[in-house]
Amino acid sequence: MPKMSRRTFLWMTGGSSIALATDSPRKLINKLIPQVIPPENIQPGDWITIATTCRECPAGCGMHLSHRDGRVTKAEGNPQHLVNRGTLCARGQSSLQGLYDPDRVQKVLQRQKDVETPITRTWEEGLTAIAGKLAAGARVAFISRLETGALAEVMKGFCSAYGSDRMLFYEPFSYEHLRTAHQELFGLPRIPFYNLENADFILSFAADFLETWISPVSYAMQWGNRRSYPLAGNARNTRMVYVGPRLSMTAGNADQFIQVPPGHERNIAAAILKIIIERGWAKNDLRPLLPAIKQMIAQHGPIQGISGQRLVQLARTFISARTSVALAGPQGTASRPAVETAALVALLNHAAGRIGTTVDFSRPHALSNTSSEADLQRFMALLGPKDILFVHEANPVYANSQAAQLMKHTGMTVYLGTMMDETAQTADWFLPVDYSLEAWGDYDPDSATHGIIQPTLARLYDTRLTGDILIDLSRRAGKRLVRTPSAKPPADFLGWLKQRWERLRLGQAPQALPDLFWIDALRNGGVWSSNKPKVAPVALKPTAMPFLTAPVVPKPRLDADMAELWLWPSIMLYDGRLANRGWLQETPDPVTFIVWGNWIDLHPAKAARLGIRAGDQVELSSSSGTVTAPVRISNDVNEQTAALSFGQGHSALGSKALGVGVNAFWLLGAAGTSSMFATCRIRKAAKQGRGLIYTAPDRDQHEREILQWTPLSQVSLMRAGEGQDVILPLPEGYRPDRDMYPPREYLSHRWAMVVDLQRCIGCGACTVACYAENNIAVIGKDKVGAGREMAWLRVAPYEKPGQTGRLGWLPLLCQHCDAAPCEPVCPVFAAVHNEEGLNAQIYNRCIGTRYCSNNCPYKVRRFNWINLAWKKPLDLQLNPEVTVRSRGVMEKCTFCVQRIRQAEYRAARENRKVLDGEIQTACMQTCPARVFAFGDLLDPDSLVSRLTRKDPRRYHLLEELNTKTAVTYLRRIDMEA
Repeated sequence: MPKMSRRTFLWMTGGSSIALATDSPRKLINKLIPQVIPPENIQPGDWITIATTCRECPAGCGMHLSHRDGRVTKAEGNPQHLVNRGTLCARGQSSLQGLYDPDRVQKVLQRQKDVETPITRTWEEGLTAIAGKLAAGARVAFISRLETGALAEVMKGFCSAYGSDRMLFYEPFSYEHLRTAHQELFGLPRIPFYNLENADFILSFAADFLETWISPVSYAMQWGNRRSYPLAGNARNTRMVYVGPRLSMTAGNADQFIQVPPGHERNIAAAILKIIIERGWAKNDLRPLLPAIKQMIAQHGPIQGISGQRLVQLARTFISARTSVALAGPQGTASRPAVETAALVALLNHAAGRIGTTVDFSRPHALSNTSSEADLQRFMALLGPKDILFVHEANPVYANSQAAQLMKHTGMTVYLGTMMDETAQTADWFLPVDYSLEAWGDYDPDSATHGIIQPTLARLYDTRLTGDILIDLSRRAGKRLVRTPSAKPPADFLGWLKQRWERLRLGQAPQALPDLFWIDALRNGGVWSSNKPKVAPVALKPTAMPFLTAPVVPKPRLDADMAELWLWPSIMLYDGRLANRGWLQETPDPVTFIVWGNWIDLHPAKAARLGIRAGDQVELSSSSGTVTAPVRISNDVNEQTAALSFGQGHSALGSKALGVGVNAFWLLGAAGTSSMFATCRIRKAAKQGRGLIYTAPDRDQHEREILQWTPLSQVSLMRAGEGQDVILPLPEGYRPDRDMYPPREYLSHRWAMVVDLQRCIGCGACTVACYAENNIAVIGKDKVGAGREMAWLRVAPYEKPGQTGRLGWLPLLCQHCDAAPCEPVCPVFAAVHNEEGLNAQIYNRCIGTRYCSNNCPYKVRRFNWINLAWKKPLDLQLNPEVTVRSRGVMEKCTFCVQRIRQAEYRAARENRKVLDGEIQTACMQTCPARVFAFGDLLDPDSLVSRLTRKDPRRYHLLEELNTKTAVTYLRRIDMEA
C-alpha cells in the first residue's frame, strides 16, 4: 500500500472531501488562476471572479465567472468589455451547461470500420497513430469554427508545416451575402461595425439584430439605451421599421412591421433607393446607378405590402434623420437575391452618407474571415485518400447535406471537440479538447477588442488544449511549429499565446512591463484599443452597375400546395450547436412561447386552403429534402410563406438534443443556396404525432391591461410625479377603509424592483440567468407539456391592443406583495413575510398543499411534482447559496435573497450602509437592455424609490386587487403616437 502523507490524510478525512476523493474525475485546483479581484489568500467558501471570453457564438462577449471551492457556478457579463459591457445573453448564460454537460466526450476515441461503438484509446496511442500518418507524407486539410488570435496562428502554422493552404474557418451563419455585396460595390469583403447607439432611425430588411445577427448583445444594449425614456442631453429616441416575411422578436420591437413575401425586401430597398436618387436627396452621387436600379425593379415585378406614399415617407425619414442605418438580413443564405438585398442596403447607407459613421468598415468583425459556401464545396470536393482532415468544433455534416458523403473520401478524419455531434460521429479519431471555460486562448471579435480566454477551473476530464495537440502532433511528426523561422519554438500553446500578447503589448502599451501587461489582461479579460482606426474613404467600384444588372432568375409560379421557404435562427439555439442544453430548450421562444422543438408557421388562409389545422404534422419538401413538423397557424407570417427555425433536429450531439424537432438545414441546397426565395411543397403528414408545447396560451390580454402602453406625446408632457398614483408597499400605502391587515413596519430596508417595459426586448436572458442562479430544475418536454414548468421568471409576449405586428414583453416574477394573498392561506406558515419586505418561502416547513399557488393572482409560484436527479457533473453548477428543493415543495422568486444577504454582510463588515445599486439580482445583472432596477424603497434617493414615486409611466400589475406589490412596471411607449 503506498504511503500517505499527513496532509493527504487530513484532506481525505474531511467530510466535504469524501465525495471528491471517491469521484476520480474531479480534481483539486493546485494552481491559482489570475482573477478580477485577486485576494491575498483564498479561503474555502469565498467567492472569486475570473474573467474570460464567451465562445458560444462568434460575437465574442466578455464574461466573468463566479468561482467557489474549485468549481464555477455562474456566468455574468464583463463590465469592462467593449462588446457587451457587463451584460450577457441566454446563450452565454448557458455556457455552464456546456461545461458540465454529461454528454461531453471524456476520453480519446477511435472508430473502426464495421464497429458501431468507438474504442477508448490513450492519448499516446491516438497521437502516435495520427503523427505516423503525418510523417508518412499525408496531406493536411483543416476545418474549424471561427477562431482568431493565437489558436488561429497555430492552426495556420500547422497546415503550412505540411505544405497545405487548405484551412477554412466555417460558420453556418457566415454573412456571406454581406461580404460579397461589399466586395462587389466597394472592394471591401468585410462585415463592418454597425454603430446603432448613434442611430436615430433603423431600417431593417429582415436583419434580426436583437436576436442572432452578428453581435446581438451589443446591439440589444445599444437599442435599450436609445429606447429608454427620458433620454439625456440632445439624444433622441431611435425609431425602427422592419421589413420581412415573419414577425420575429426584432420585428415585434419595431415601430412598424411591414410584412412582405420572401424576396420583396430587396424590391422595397430598391424602390426607396430609387426615390432618394430621383429626388436629389442622396448625399453621395448615385445617379449613374439609377438605370440599373430601375431595371432591377422592373425585373422583379410589383412591390407588395407597402404603398407608394409610404415608400416616399420611408425614403424621406431615412435620408433626413440626423443619423440612420439600414441593415440587411437574413442569416444562413448565400443566394443571389440575398446578395442583391445586401448590396441595395449598402447603397442606401452610402446614399445617406452613413458609411464612416453608423457603418464603419475600418473596424471589421471577425466573421469577415469565415469561408464562403463555395469555398466549403471546393474544399470538400478536393478531399482524397491521401488527406488527413482535421475538424475543430465545427459541424458541417449537420449543416451541409453533402458534407458526410464527401468526407468519406479522406484517408483519415480527426475530430477535435467536446461533443459527439454529427460530424464527430463520422471521424476516425475523436480527440477531446478543453471546453472554453477550461482553456487558454484569445479571441478578437474586431480590431479594437482583444479578449483573453483562461481556465476558470481545473479540467473535468482527460482533455487537452487544441493548440497543445497540434504542437505535439507536429513535433512527433518531425516538424516543430514556430512563429517565424528565426523564433524559438514555444514549448506549448500557452507559450505561443504569451508570445502573441507580447506583440500586442508592444503595439498597445509599449511602456508597460511585460508581466504586468499580461496579468492585467487576465484580470480585465483582455485589452481594448483606445485609438480609433483611421476611417478611409469608401468609393464605389466602376463595376458596381454591371453587378446590379446581372440577369434575374425568374421565380417559379406557386401552386396551391407550394410556398416560399423562410428559415430563421433560433435566439436560444442559434445554428444548433447549443441544442443539448436544457435551459435553452426549456426557455420559451420569445414570440410564440413554444418550448422543446421547432415548428412550421403557416398563414391562416394558406392553411385553410390545404385543410391543415393548428398542431397537425406537416411535411415540408424542397428540392433538397423533406422534414415533418407540427404546424402553427398565425398571421405572423406572410400568406406566401412557410417558416421554420434552425437549431433543432439533431441525430447526435447529446441526449437532450436527440430527436427534438427537425433539421431545417436539410431543406437547403448543398451550397446553402437559399434560406429565402426557395420554394417548398406543403402536405399534411399521414402520421400525426404530438403537437406543440406552449407555456402561454396566447398573446391576448383579454382587456385586463396587464402590459400597458402610453403615447409618447402624452408622457412627454408629464412632469415628475404626475401620472397614475400607485399604492406603495409601505405604511404610507395603508388605508383603513380598504385594507384587511394592519400596516407593516420596516426598520432597515424595504426591497423593491422596477421593470422598464420600454426597454424590454423579450430575449429571455433573465429567465436563463434565473435558472442558473437559483438551481431551478430542467424537467423535460413531457412534464412541461403537462403544465409543470418550473421557471421563476417568464417574459410573456402581448400584442398591442388594436394593432397587429406590435409586441410588448412583460417580465413576470413574484411581486413580493405587502398584502400577499399567498401568505394567510398557508396552514404551516411556509409562506411568510420577512423583515425586509420579501415574500419568503421556508422550504422545510412546506407540506405542498398548494393553497398559496391557488391564491396567487400572478401565478408565479411553482410546485415540485417529482424529485429530479442532477446528473453528474451538472450538480457541480449548483449555487451553494441556494437550497435545492425536493418533491412536494412550493418555490418561487426570492429577489435573489442570497445576493441581498451577501451585500448586507459586506456592508456590515465595512461598517457602512448598503449602497444603491450594490445589489444586483441575477435577472438585472445579465439583462442586455437594462430593464431591471433593484433597491430600497425606504431610501428616498434610491433609483427604485425615485422611479416608483415619480416616473409618470409607473403602474402596478392588477393593482385593483390591493396586493401592494413591490414590483413597479413602467409603461411601454408607443413611439408612433
